[in-house]
Amino acid sequence: MYPRDNIFNIYYNIGRRVPFQVKRSRSMDAEFRHSTKGKTFMVERVEPRGKYGEAYGYCLIDNVRNDEYMHEVYPDNKGEIPCAGCGEWTLVDVPGVDMNEVFPVHKADEVIPFGQHKGKTYAEVYKEDPKYIFWLLESDPFYKIDLPALTGISTDDEHAEEKFRQEIERVFPKVKVDDAVTFGKYKGKTYREVFAEDPQYIEWFIRNNDRLDLDVDSFRSLWVKSTQ
Repeated sequence: MYPRDNIFNIYYNIGRRVPFQVKRSRSMDAEFRHSTKGKTFMVERVEPRGKYGEAYGYCLIDNVRNDEYMHEVYPDNKGEIPCAGCGEWTLVDVPGVDMNEVFPVHKADEVIPFGQHKGKTYAEVYKEDPKYIFWLLESDPFYKIDLPALTGISTDDEHAEEKFRQEIERVFPKVKVDDAVTFGKYKGKTYREVFAEDPQYIEWFIRNNDRLDLDVDSFRSLWVKSTQ
């Protein structure tokens, strides 16, 4: 599943198990998309025909069965789940099944079969674009990758937690005061240089920043030094 798919591909990816619970949502909130909150469907039967076919089941609202919805919205519906072939579905649950059995950990030498890095191994992608690997993990709670093999950090290492924190900082570096500004009228100068020239601009930037992960202590040092 990647990370949203149609019901039929989800059906195949979980080993053709039924029933299974799915949600169709365009929300950017991954936690909500994979939760039982709101409207979901329990798929009880799948009848493939070519790539697609029909899927049958019932609707749930906040995880409580709600047969009225299907009758009100689709009066002539015989239990067929609408838009089953659309690509915006996510898996919520497979009742009574251990999800660790359904979704084994992807090994470093496995080839990715989808997306912008299709055809490359997870290890190759981690070297080229490690943020993509973390995006996969964040996008789908059922998606698991052998991070110790990718990072070289053994879970048995007594310093594993600290090493992994350092690896996260390497992959997602925080902006520090001696980094260059990459936008606006001060592009090319460091934040420290801009502060010396126009401290109000830095204050405005910090208040309005919603894109960059700032090293707060690094920026705080600007004001500390300016008052000494």
